[in-house]
Amino acid sequence: MDEIKNQVFPIEEFLELVKNKQDRKTSFDPDYNYAVYSSKDEFEQQMKIFIGDPLDIGENDNEILPDFVFQNKLNYMCSDENIQDVVDLAFRQYAGVTSSQLIDALNHYLEKDDFLDFK
Repeated sequence: MDEIKNQVFPIEEFLELVKNKQDRKTSFDPDYNYAVYSSKDEFEQQMKIFIGDPLDIGENDNEILPDFVFQNKLNYMCSDENIQDVVDLAFRQYAGVTSSQLIDALNHYLEKDDFLDFK
């Protein structure tokens, strides 16, 4: 996991890692938690995303962003749990799901807090 955290990926490449569960350990390990950041407000094909540490909460409930995210004015997109849940469910429902469909499913989830059905 250390090899994917604090790196920039094309969204399609990262979705493949998530689909193949290469972004996590088999048992829970908080060191493997990550968040997805980008310069956009929603996921788009061929966009670059940054995989970094999750948001930290400081005094007065202020969000503390990882340095790279702050310096590059990136937006928090979702947590590792969000992207894993969306991708895992889509893949279980439709084994041939494309990266374009996964991007649509992620945007649907982020906008509506609901999963897109592939059945």
